[in-house]
Amino acid sequence: MLRRLSVCVSILLISCGISTAQLYYLNLPPGHNKITVGDDRIPGVVGSPFLSDDWSMGTITLHNGNMIDSLYMRYNVFNREIHYKHEGNVYILGSPDSVRYIMMYEGRYFVYLPFTDRKEGMQKDYFEFLSGDVAQLLVRHTVTRIKSNYNVAMDVGEKDDRLEHKNAYYLRKDNSIVLIDRKGQNLLDLLSDKSRELRDFVSQNRLSFTREADLKRIADHYNSFHKN
Repeated sequence: MLRRLSVCVSILLISCGISTAQLYYLNLPPGHNKITVGDDRIPGVVGSPFLSDDWSMGTITLHNGNMIDSLYMRYNVFNREIHYKHEGNVYILGSPDSVRYIMMYEGRYFVYLPFTDRKEGMQKDYFEFLSGDVAQLLVRHTVTRIKSNYNVAMDVGEKDDRLEHKNAYYLRKDNSIVLIDRKGQNLLDLLSDKSRELRDFVSQNRLSFTREADLKRIADHYNSFHKN
């Protein structure tokens, strides 16, 4: 079911140092709005497609600097969709390219970016921003449907399909986004100007390229070389 939605929201426009409250009319998304039905659970499948089942009050910041706040949103990872509520309906945000970033889940930031998948080629998806400035640590959340392994004759195994949540960590610098492999070679190649210092830092502190906390330390250490 398609339906066009014009959302009237109050935004703050900052121009020449003067803040002015105005009404801003925006189509979310322009041209079409798809209404979702129910909670988007998949019948006969165990697990949630959402990063969190809870709805979160959040803010959308557009590339033109405008902000849309006070929207209840949640992230359907399985379908790679941001859902939001309006007047009793649930809509899919269908124009992610116009969005600079989305803040929801109590201060977590999400960006929509192009990246290259080794098997599927060039794609776009939502990434969660974790840390950094010159070099940014990102995580891409994914949900995979695992087929039932139930054996009827022996009455063993799982009867239902299930959804499995996984994370993959990426590093973004300039216009490049690379998947961080277990040995960290892609990260070191992208940060080649300080690769020797990073290798020493990882070795001295016994850090792992597979642990989020360690990856934050590595990204922060690199960025410390580029602070004014």
